[in-house]
Amino acid sequence: MNIKRLQLTTYLLAVLTTVLGCVAAILWLLPTFGIYDKQKEERYGVYEGMELVARIDDKGGRMYVVDDADGGQLFVVPVRDCILDTRYRNGSLRFKEKATGREGFIDRQGRITLMDDGRAMAVPMEKNHTATSFTDSRPTTESTPPAVSVARPVAPKAATRITHVDLRTMAHSNPFYREAAKILKGGLTEDDAARRRKILDYCEHFRTAYTTKDIDFLRQVFSDNALIIVGNVVRTSRNRDNMAGSGRVRYSLRTKSEYLAKLTQAFAASNKIDVKFSDFRITRHPTMDGIYGVTLRQKYRSDRYGDDGYVFLLWDFRDPSMPLIHVRTWQPSKSVDGAGGVIGMTDFNFE
Repeated sequence: MNIKRLQLTTYLLAVLTTVLGCVAAILWLLPTFGIYDKQKEERYGVYEGMELVARIDDKGGRMYVVDDADGGQLFVVPVRDCILDTRYRNGSLRFKEKATGREGFIDRQGRITLMDDGRAMAVPMEKNHTATSFTDSRPTTESTPPAVSVARPVAPKAATRITHVDLRTMAHSNPFYREAAKILKGGLTEDDAARRRKILDYCEHFRTAYTTKDIDFLRQVFSDNALIIVGNVVRTSRNRDNMAGSGRVRYSLRTKSEYLAKLTQAFAASNKIDVKFSDFRITRHPTMDGIYGVTLRQKYRSDRYGDDGYVFLLWDFRDPSMPLIHVRTWQPSKSVDGAGGVIGMTDFNFE
């Protein structure tokens, strides 16, 4: 009898050991099955107390969530295969279904409302509250911002050779250092890291193109339909107390040919041009693959003219052989009130 009890105890212990071993193996393997690392995420700025966040797993998969201003997750974005805006506007996160073209919005509680012929139609939460992976995006806004055409570019036959910036030896004082450190640190997908590295290469050449008056490179890097917005400070007349009037900014829209023609005149009239960059930042569009925004502060000096302002460049890397700029904006630094006043990717519609 004791022998049978001993055999039964031994059998039960063996079964328990096997079960515990399986549980341990599953727990050990969990990180490789879509667990999202807090260190691998992209945040797109807090607006109206809410922020769109892309969580990236170790295989490069992306899940979009909405966090509060303190970084606490509120809900998973409850739509799939949609074109998604980058921020909340008037309490709504806009989206557009890629398959049907229908538009709608997600409210602050994560509830979906579809727009059908201008009429709002609420969608039950339980049928749509699922994680999603986006591959394309076109931000929409409550107003009508400038539209940006991002059709597939065709590279010129004779492209300027772009030298590579050595990220490992880059000095801390270099305006690109912070973005270079992100690439060297790792954690980015291979494509994302390669594009960001190419942005640094091009922006270094972009800076020297002004000092060397390389108009051919600038002609090459801007798309034919580039949207170029230039801000100028317009000052009012003095008031009754003989005090200088306040300034306002008037924005002018130029075509690529108009912009380059004016730049060619400036190059011809100047013996020396010096351009310095600072506050350099690269932003990846959350769901439109290959589209990046670059924001920087630019100080331009020549023997005839000088200015200090913020530049935004919208880059298209969908043709790996020839990145193109679809948008260039310039704002006088005196007109910018904090980081939120700088024109960026969320200020444009994509068509």
